[in-house]
Formats: sequence, structure tokens, C-alpha cells
Amino acid sequence: MQQRKSAKVRKSTSNYKLLKTSWEHQGRIFFEQSTLHGVRYIAETGRPLIEKFLWFMCVGIGATATVVIIISLWEKFQTNPTITGLDTDFHTWDVPFPAVTICQSVPSNESIIDDFIQRFSDMKDVDDKEKLKDFIVKLTQLSYTTINSFKDYTESHYLAEDVNLKAFVFKLMNPCDDILTECMFKSRSYNCCENFFPVFTESGYCYSFNSRHYELKSPWSDDENPPFEMKYIKETDSKWSLKMSVADVDPLYNYSIYIHNSDEIPGIESKPQHIWDYRVDKIMFSVKQTYTTEDAKQLSIKQRHCVFEHELKLKIDNLYTYSACTKQCRMDTAIKLCGCVPHFYTSDINYRQCTLMELGCISDHLKQIRDVDKCKCFLGCSNTVYEVEKLNEFGSDELTSSLETEFVSWPMVRYKREVLFGWVDLLVSFGGIAGLFLGFSLLSGVEVLYYFTIRACCMFYRNKDELLKIEEEAELNKKTDYDLSLVPYFVKKPKNQGRLDVAKRMKRRKNFNKVNIEPVSPYRYLDNLRDVTMDSFDHCQIHCFVEGDEGTTHEPGPGDSSAVRHRVHELTK
Repeated sequence: MQQRKSAKVRKSTSNYKLLKTSWEHQGRIFFEQSTLHGVRYIAETGRPLIEKFLWFMCVGIGATATVVIIISLWEKFQTNPTITGLDTDFHTWDVPFPAVTICQSVPSNESIIDDFIQRFSDMKDVDDKEKLKDFIVKLTQLSYTTINSFKDYTESHYLAEDVNLKAFVFKLMNPCDDILTECMFKSRSYNCCENFFPVFTESGYCYSFNSRHYELKSPWSDDENPPFEMKYIKETDSKWSLKMSVADVDPLYNYSIYIHNSDEIPGIESKPQHIWDYRVDKIMFSVKQTYTTEDAKQLSIKQRHCVFEHELKLKIDNLYTYSACTKQCRMDTAIKLCGCVPHFYTSDINYRQCTLMELGCISDHLKQIRDVDKCKCFLGCSNTVYEVEKLNEFGSDELTSSLETEFVSWPMVRYKREVLFGWVDLLVSFGGIAGLFLGFSLLSGVEVLYYFTIRACCMFYRNKDELLKIEEEAELNKKTDYDLSLVPYFVKKPKNQGRLDVAKRMKRRKNFNKVNIEPVSPYRYLDNLRDVTMDSFDHCQIHCFVEGDEGTTHEPGPGDSSAVRHRVHELTK
């Protein structure tokens, strides 16, 4: 009968059930041999339930603490993995002099505009020359701050639709020689126009010193401007300053002075450090420079909150800077909304310059174009900020034509951003916490994968007979479920046959007791036990009945060996 039941089990066992049995078997082995703290006591057979529960609570508390601490470490790694400290080794620094950009409030040349109006009037009839002049002056002053006031002129027909506005405006600007007369850098005189070059910015037309961004070709010169060469200062220089003199002092017009990094370009997000009205002859400034170490490249941009200069490629510049990113963002928005960009941007094949009529579209969408929050521009990892510390006023009633920009002192402090919590530190922290609370390591994780994947699958494919034996043993040793409810059978039939099986066994036992079995004499029984020692008596299989004192028969059970031995001892005295 047992063989028939075993065959039935083999036939009904499916592959999925065998695989499940393999997982259960390997899981049992894993928990028994696991190096994780306290796990083997939970799965160990024979342990009291309360002990298993206590070990389960201890392991659960340890796992919870591990997860909570690991999550906090991960958040720290994502939000604040860097630290900024001071670098005071200033004797070895190469300190670049900042870019100085000056922008006239009215950059156009009045005599050049008058000549143009005269030539234009000879070719076309002009009803109102003053209106034409106002149109040209406002066109030369065009920027994001003045474009709304220029909107009324976008529908005028003074210029043809195919006119290049940038080239047209460039010819009407003041040449460098008409603005600057004398210049001195580090106490040495030089020609101003050899180092001040024209540049179109979002704030208007300007001239810039020691800036990487400028126009390579000027309309009043046949030669191209020389390539950019960074200018540095040394600690041993007699002065760390730039001094310039303007040709015309007119209180009606002023200059916006920008002191900035050479890689940056003034934009609408930056304000001028000073509006020069000829009453100040010296601007003294300080520098705050922050640089980032190379090991910070292991972190993401979101983690370190900055971008290395070659990390992100821009369409308008080969180096990443915050001003270039915001500038490109506004240009992309203008292209998206109007299909063109204003002419004060650098000419590029990716961005078509607007015609006079299309400038009206830029004015209509000015708010959306100026908004750069959607572009998520980050600061550069090498960031320099110049702050004005002192202004030396020339006099309340006197005006000066000279302006000097100078370092207030030699830079002695730089800020260094470096990694505080990198990938190696994160891995060590994870391993330390997991090992402290659970005894977990990387090899423990490998063991989990090994037991529940490779080993379980190999057992399924190579040791199916062993799995079938395990399945058969589980089926044969399956305990009967008993219905312990108090509902009578005539009210509700039991869900299982546990009670009926017990009743059948009891009935068989009664029938067995009714059978007449001839008693066996104790002396005859002892003859068969002469070679059996008393020490091994507990292990004998006794299949007989022993006659008692009163002539009754008794069937010795598993616990009757001591009683039988005592009775035999009495009878053999």
C-alpha cells in the first residue's frame, strides 16, 4: 500500500512543485548554515516557539535599524556629499586679472547717425528726420531692458526686411578711439584699443578688457582683433590695477562698469558693480574664488551642485559657464517662440537673427524668454565673484575722466570644494552598519543568490530523484487535520475524517482485545531471554504477553520494559 502511495506521489508531482520543493529545501539549508546573526535559531527544529519569536524580534529590530540608517546615509550622499574649506597657500597661485566691461548709456555716435540720415534722405523722402533719428538711437541701445520701448518701431519701414541689423548697428557705434584715450595696466601704459574690444551683450553694446568674449572683426578696421590672451598679476607687481581715461566727460551720459570672470559675459542676471558718473576715480574690489577638486567628478551634477567647464557641451560656447547656460536658454526659448534671436547675440548657424518685424515677437514673449528656471543652469565648479569694497570719490563738485579698478589686497584665501562622502565611504558605511546589526557582508549576499538560484536550479535539474524522495516523505508524514469544533455530526459533517480515523482505530483495538490469546508461561519466556543481558533489555522488541499475578494478560508497550524487567526479576528469584 505504501509503494502504491509513493508511485501516486511521483506521478502527481509537477515540475513547478519540484522547483518549489527545491527552493524550500535550499532555504532550510541556508537558514541552518547561514552566518547572519540569529537567523539559524529561527528555522532550527526543536526550538521552543517563544525562543523563535524572541530571535525573530531581535533579527527584525536589527534589520529595521539597518534599513533606517542606510536610508539616512543615502540621503546624505545624495544631498550633501561635499564640503567647502579654505585654501591659504596663496604664494603659488596664478591670479588672473578680472575682465572689466564698460557699457555706455548711449553707445551710438551722433555724427555717424547724422551722416546716415542725410544719405538716407537723399535716397528716400523722410517726413520726420527726428523720428528716424530716434529710431536709430533706440536700435543701437536695444537690449532686453529697452526692447518694449522699441516695439512701436518694429512695424516701421525705414529698413528693408533683409537688412542684417547687427552689421547695420555696428557701423553706428562709437569706435574705441573715440571713447578711451589713455590706459595703464600694472603701472605700464599701453594703447587702450589693443586690449579693449567691442562686444554685444544682453545689456547693450560694450567694450571689454581681458574677456574671452568679443567681436573678432570691427567695421572701422580691416584687420581682425587678436586672439584672446589671459592677463595675470603677480604678488611682486607694483600695482594690481587697470586705469583708463575717457575722451569725453558728459554728465548726461554714464558708464556701467562690470567686473567679472574672463570666461563670463555680462547678462541680464548680473548687475553692474558701479554706475560711473565721473565722480569716482578708483574702484577697489576683492575676489572670492571657489574651485572644485577633480575627485568630485565621481559625483553627479545634482550632488555637487556645479558643472565642470568641459562636462556639458553648449551650442554657443566651448566652455560651460553659468552665464553661457542662461544665455543659451534664452536663445532657445526665443527660437521656440519666435523662430529667431535678437541681433545682440553672437552670430551662429544654429540661431537665426531676427528681422525688424520679428523683434515685435521678442517683445511680446519677453517674460517667457527671460525666465531661465526651466533650464536648470548650475554654477560652474570654478566660480569667481568680484565685490566692490571701496569707492574713492574724486569730489562732490568736480568730475574726473579717469577711472582705476584695483585689487584691495592680494588674494590670500580661496574656497576649495572637495568630496566629503564619496562612493567608497558610502560602501564602507553600508558594510559597517549591515555587519554591526546583522553580520551581513557582500559574500552573504552572494550566498543568498547562490542558494536560491544556482543551487536550487541545479538540484532541480540534476537531483530530481532526491526531490521526489523529499516530496514522498513530506506526503507520507503529513499530519491529519482534526476537526476540534463542538458542533455535533448530525448538525454539520466534519471537514475532515480525523475523528472517524480515531474511531476506526479504537474499534479495531476493541476487536483485538476480544481475541483469545493463550498466555505464555514466564519460565518458557525466560528460556528465550537467557542470552539477552539486562543492559540491552530496553532495546528488545517484545512480541508476547506476560502473565500477571492474577492470571491476566498484558501486552507490553514501549514504556513497559522496566515493568516487565521488574516482573521477570521477581519470578526468577
